[in-house]
Amino acid sequence: MKTLIKLLIFIGILTGIWFAWSYWQSKKPVEVEFTTQPITKGDMIIAVDATGTLEPEELIDVGAQVGGMIIEFGKDLDGKEVSDSSPVKEGQMIAKIDDVLVEIDIKKAEAEAAQAKANVVSAKADIQQAKAKHKQAKLNRDRAEKLGPGEALAETTYEQYISDEEIAQASLQVAEASLLKAEATLKSAEANLQKELRNRQYTTIVSPIDGVVIHRVVNIGQTVVSSMSAPSLFLIAKDLSQMQIWSAVNEADIGQIYPGQPVVFTTDTFGNRQFTGTVNKIRLNATMSSNVVTYIVEIDVPNHDKILLPYLTTNVQFITHDYKNVLLIPNAALRYNPEPILISEQGQEKLKSIHNEIATLKEKDPKSTNDLGIIWEETDNKVFPYLVQTKKSNGMLTPIQGEGIKEGMNIVTKSTIVNGDDQAMAAESGSVNPLMPTPPKRKKSNNQAPPHR
Repeated sequence: MKTLIKLLIFIGILTGIWFAWSYWQSKKPVEVEFTTQPITKGDMIIAVDATGTLEPEELIDVGAQVGGMIIEFGKDLDGKEVSDSSPVKEGQMIAKIDDVLVEIDIKKAEAEAAQAKANVVSAKADIQQAKAKHKQAKLNRDRAEKLGPGEALAETTYEQYISDEEIAQASLQVAEASLLKAEATLKSAEANLQKELRNRQYTTIVSPIDGVVIHRVVNIGQTVVSSMSAPSLFLIAKDLSQMQIWSAVNEADIGQIYPGQPVVFTTDTFGNRQFTGTVNKIRLNATMSSNVVTYIVEIDVPNHDKILLPYLTTNVQFITHDYKNVLLIPNAALRYNPEPILISEQGQEKLKSIHNEIATLKEKDPKSTNDLGIIWEETDNKVFPYLVQTKKSNGMLTPIQGEGIKEGMNIVTKSTIVNGDDQAMAAESGSVNPLMPTPPKRKKSNNQAPPHR
């Protein structure tokens, strides 16, 4: 009996110690490690990313309309021989083709034109002669017709006068026709001469615009062969103070692109330096590669300092949203949902108010809560909720606005409970975020074995 009594006393002491320890643990404050980030204020853009290539706004392929050997290049605006990167002016000579053969053709055409003029003069003289003969023949016929055939005028003579007048009239018509033919030949010869004179002008190649020579295709001594398509001699870009980007945009993003849309871009050459542009148009001739459809978007780019060069690769951002001087939080803050034990008493009351406000808004318009979120401020080891309206996120930060929030507030993105009362936390676990989707309810499973039959 004594042994049993001692054992019961020992067990009672251990039980008392356990209850005392449990009571002490229940009164021990919860220790939490919070990860917070302050609300910041600044600018943020949302953009569609793409790549592109810088192109001259207008590129002209200058060719040759006559054949021959290149014998000379002109001087550019810097006084140097026209070559790649040479600045040129409209109407300025940039190359010269040997015109010896053209000069020979001109002389031949001039001779043909002179011969044609002489033929016209001769034809006119023939007409005058034919008119005189016809006049004389007409007078003879008139006299013959007055006398008539008889004793004074033989029948054969009378008929001869009639015939001579008709022949003279026909000869006049032939002479007049010859004049028309000679005049036509003259016009043809003069046209041919004009063509050869123009060909002589074509031997001097001039710049059609003010611009820059992107590429010179030929060299001195090279023979240009004229054909159905004019051979290319120079590629000249219009003034490079205005350029374009041709950017390939995926079909999934093309709906967000529109004319007049602002664009920012960078190039590998100039590092992080940012340039700006404006969407000009979307080309409708889409291309497909590996089942991916892309559209070419033309972007107008000012290049007043002419630092941008043709054919540079660009990293383009089409700005869809541009936020200025807004409050920004990390996206993790909107995903944070604290344990109920971490919410302060004032926070619990505020959360109930938020629940009611959201419920009211959902009744009026279910979509009205799509851009709402709850963020939590950390104060004295507790958290307090704020209802905020969110805007479009860039994937890392989200612009927000709401009552009571301001720059510098410490917003919780994560919390870890180091120690605390598990029973108390379990008792409060019924609190939920009204903006988070709730899992469907499940039927309770019956683990009891079925009765034997």
